[in-house]
Amino acid sequence: MSAPTIGPVGSVPAPKGPPPRSIADLAERFAGRVLVVDVEELVATIEAAGISDRQAQVRYGVPTVFALGEAVLAQLWAQRGHPGARPRRPAMAPFARAALARAALFLTPALAANAGGATLDRVGWPLLAITLVLGWSGGQALACAGYARAGHGAIGSALRRLGLGLLVGTAGCGALVALGPSWLVGARAVAYAVCGVGLVAFATVAAALVGDRVGAVLRWSVPVSLVSLALLAGLLPERYTWVLGAAVGLAAARAFAPALRRDPPGARMPVRTPYGAVAAYLLIGAGQAGAFLLVSRLEAGAGAAAVPLLLAVPLIELFVGWHAAGAAAGLDLYDDLATYRRHLRALGVVTLAALVPPLAIGAALVFAAFRLPYELSRHPDARTLVLSAAAGLLLAGVWAATLLLATRGRLVLAALLALAPVAFAVVPVAGWLVAVPTGSAESLIQVLLPATVAGLAATSVLGLAATAHTVFHSGSYR
Repeated sequence: MSAPTIGPVGSVPAPKGPPPRSIADLAERFAGRVLVVDVEELVATIEAAGISDRQAQVRYGVPTVFALGEAVLAQLWAQRGHPGARPRRPAMAPFARAALARAALFLTPALAANAGGATLDRVGWPLLAITLVLGWSGGQALACAGYARAGHGAIGSALRRLGLGLLVGTAGCGALVALGPSWLVGARAVAYAVCGVGLVAFATVAAALVGDRVGAVLRWSVPVSLVSLALLAGLLPERYTWVLGAAVGLAAARAFAPALRRDPPGARMPVRTPYGAVAAYLLIGAGQAGAFLLVSRLEAGAGAAAVPLLLAVPLIELFVGWHAAGAAAGLDLYDDLATYRRHLRALGVVTLAALVPPLAIGAALVFAAFRLPYELSRHPDARTLVLSAAAGLLLAGVWAATLLLATRGRLVLAALLALAPVAFAVVPVAGWLVAVPTGSAESLIQVLLPATVAGLAATSVLGLAATAHTVFHSGSYR
């Protein structure tokens, strides 16, 4: 049933003059001649003016003439203050809160890991690295698979599959702890708990995203933050680190609570798992975790590299959320295709410019590391600290470009960009190990640090090129 909208006293005259350039122009042509009419009559008048479905697509960015008529009516409703007029939604307001909530959720496991540093020291570093890569990459891959089901309303089924993946990963880590050598595992009893809690923390983040319960899970994660701060401040003795694990379990219980519910009947349709996207996110997570391990193992500069990375997490989420909101807002703000494409080009320029500062500041720090004043150059770790800070900034820029490419659907490019820093660093280190097989760990660090920084700088340049190709290509916004 069509509602009475705008119509003529007699018949609706076709607009005269040059062809309107936008839906707003077309509505202005009808506004002075039209009083009340059904949508069908307005569509017939538009067709009588010589506007076909093809012209509606090319000139006005709508699929059919009927959709064009509805859009013109919406404009006329708004002009006359009709109570049924659709209010224009805010262009970019909602994204900031959601982006900051996701950033806080991502940083909660990092805070917990920092608080449990004394316990982590009792576990072999290779096992910690394996747990980090498995949890980081597996969490992203399982979240991608879960989104496919959750998008059809099958949230419970998606979370149950995610929980199954968590059980498989935990069983694998448990077998590695039980059978692995002592140099890899460390204290076995502690290793079981650390691996289990670490994987649960990653799965909690993935479950919160898949179930669209970020705010609720973040509130239930407040005990994790409080216990972590108490441990860091010395208010809670180290022997109570188990309380931190219990707090992580509490947040996980809230994240996986929807898995106990039965999905609605309409959501029980078979959903095809996007295996290509799952594999891409698996590689993206592995590359991000590997790059983080590279910059975090720069000995004296580990803190200098970690600080800019942690500070960059909310900025990256805001940046990507702003870009996505800007692209979506263009559909509401602009009526014709040409104007919308100009909006996308302007958005792409600002997006690309926002990725330049990490590269520029990181390159400046690299240059400064080899031009330190005499007083600072005498410090044994001065150059390492400056290069580590540069590595952290460069990696933050790479992560921003990677997440942006993934958001725009360029998953292959995002996976290659995420893996590039590891590849750039591993190749020269492997050559050094072949040339100097009996070299010391200190000599290896001296090779690894410059190779990591150089690889991150090259990856940042590649990331800028890939981002430019993506944001200026209209096909990326479909």
